[in-house]
Amino acid sequence: MMINVSSISEYVYCPIKVYLRQSEGCNIQTPAMLRGRLVHEVRRGFEELLKRNLWSVNEKMNAKTIFEILMEDVHEFVEKTLIKYCENNDMDPESAKTISRDLKDDLELESWLMAVKVWKIVSTNQKSGSDIADMFFPPVLLEFSIENLEMKLRGKIDRIEIMDGYYYPVEVKSGLPPIKGVWKSDALQIAAYSLLMEEEFNREVSVGFVDYMGACQRRPVFMDVNLRENLLNVLEEMRMMFHQGAVPEMVQSPKKCAKCEYSDFCEYAC
Repeated sequence: MMINVSSISEYVYCPIKVYLRQSEGCNIQTPAMLRGRLVHEVRRGFEELLKRNLWSVNEKMNAKTIFEILMEDVHEFVEKTLIKYCENNDMDPESAKTISRDLKDDLELESWLMAVKVWKIVSTNQKSGSDIADMFFPPVLLEFSIENLEMKLRGKIDRIEIMDGYYYPVEVKSGLPPIKGVWKSDALQIAAYSLLMEEEFNREVSVGFVDYMGACQRRPVFMDVNLRENLLNVLEEMRMMFHQGAVPEMVQSPKKCAKCEYSDFCEYAC
């Protein structure tokens, strides 16, 4: 059985959840999952708009003008994407309004922070808009599907950034980071993508990144020996669970179980 990289973080959170979905065929689409896909699509489009809009920037503009240029067509794009999701996925209109408001606030904040950075660069170095776009947005592969039959592992990488011949996996998360570093589940995902990329591109991947959009922060994940070993151990546990039904012992959590969409199927539910 092929293991999806996205299942690794779910396994760390709750092994039973992964077992029910992949072994028992319980594939429930929750509002949180739908929101996650929507946010990813909006952010992909937002990045393309930023790259396009940056070309119009010049050294005579102040930060406020640059911000207004960066935000051109952004609100309209968010609204159109939300309407599409409501029509195609039966998204609740009230939930859509909340998501729209939150997304617009986040994108405005990110655009303002970028506008200040861009203003400082163009005012001191007289870079063109196209130069700025290249600085902020290196060559990238988006939503890159990858798999390895020998490892029985596959996934879809949010971003692969390419700089000076090096490839860097980037995982985009809508939430907040821990106080230091990244969440364990996120580190394991980056490690899994790094292994797949090393086989796919025949080059070492020593570092990846997690973009925590809730805090507008990028955190590095270094592929050291301990992380690789931890990943291999988790993958082996998952294979044993799928092939032998060896579900690891878990500590029940009333809070987790109460919010879980699989509680009706799970014998461990509190």
